[in-house]
Amino acid sequence: MKKWLIFTVILLGLGTAVVNRIYKLHTTQSAESIDKIQEKEGIPVKVFETEVRDLKKTISLSGSIEPCQQISISPTLTERIMEIPVTTGQLVEPGDLLVILEDTTSKLRLANAQAGLDQARQQLTRLENGSRPEEIDAARAMMEQARAAFELQEIEVKRQQQLYDEEATTLKQLQDTQSGYSTARAALDAATAQYELIKKGPRQEDIEIARTQVTLAQLALDRAQKDLNDHYLRAPFSGVVTLKILEPGDVVEMNKPIFQLCNISKVYLDLNISELYIPHVSVGMTVEIRVDSLGDTAFSGTVAEINPLANQTDRSYRTRIIIDNEKGLILPGMFARAQIITGQIRQAMVVPLDAVHSEGDHNYVLILDHQLIVQRRDVTVGKTYQDTIHIVEGLSPGDKVITLSYQVKPGDKVIIL
Repeated sequence: MKKWLIFTVILLGLGTAVVNRIYKLHTTQSAESIDKIQEKEGIPVKVFETEVRDLKKTISLSGSIEPCQQISISPTLTERIMEIPVTTGQLVEPGDLLVILEDTTSKLRLANAQAGLDQARQQLTRLENGSRPEEIDAARAMMEQARAAFELQEIEVKRQQQLYDEEATTLKQLQDTQSGYSTARAALDAATAQYELIKKGPRQEDIEIARTQVTLAQLALDRAQKDLNDHYLRAPFSGVVTLKILEPGDVVEMNKPIFQLCNISKVYLDLNISELYIPHVSVGMTVEIRVDSLGDTAFSGTVAEINPLANQTDRSYRTRIIIDNEKGLILPGMFARAQIITGQIRQAMVVPLDAVHSEGDHNYVLILDHQLIVQRRDVTVGKTYQDTIHIVEGLSPGDKVITLSYQVKPGDKVIIL
């Protein structure tokens, strides 16, 4: 058994040696072939043709879309719903009727208040216009009639007194005549006072009281009108009806929502921006927005608010982006991505970051001439933007810069991958 084990080990060792020898021969032949190819045709490299374009430094963040305006449509009183003339998803304009509540009692109150105001106004008008000539003439006639009756009664009292003195009449008859005289005197005084009052017209105090009555009646009418208006709920702004909760016939309580109204002509996106980037963000900046569900369409947003207080958990600042949405394509709840430009250079020469080499304090790139020979070109570099770098000086548009190579150096001949 041990002999078989030893024999197996020896065979495995011999097999491994043979395999290693074959691999080394193959590798040497391959290397020789590559060297010959490179010597004959050139070293394969990958190049980037320089171009001038706008260079932007951005930060990318994401969040959920929310409507800029959203309210619950709720009554200020408890009443039964008569009608809801809108449906979920319907677009409404400011002033459109949304809900009608039971209004019979309110209409009666309004009619009663209107009648009270009309009566108060008529009374004020009568007092302000003063007495008419007809009224003065009628009062004068009543006064003259009362005077005539008084004078007749005065004559009768004298006659009865004389008869009583002559014992031709009774004491009771005399007393009745005297009583009639007193009544006639009072009637004359009243008619005279009424005539003088009508002739002078109403007092200023009475006119002021009448004006106050008109004011109070107008207030009562306004209250009744407001109460009736509260039975008709209207759209305060243009928007879309959402989340309808109640139906006609239901009794809705004061301040309880019937449905919601959203204005999506403008929507917003709240982002948490790190303290590292917030110094580069300011109100009014333009933001590029893309919504996952709407493909690659880009929307324009604007930085509207930046909360000056940081979130204590992650040291970020809540920033609100307002997005124009006149076509209504972006809906609340959609997932959106924002790109905020924190730096920008217009018409900049750029190359890939891995194309720039350093040697001490100097930077350079390797470029190809028209014979595909490698040349060194010293450059002055600017800021780095993601995977590209700004070349301030040293290159021209169309230069072929080597970005991927196999240890090439100036003077080497290459082939472009």
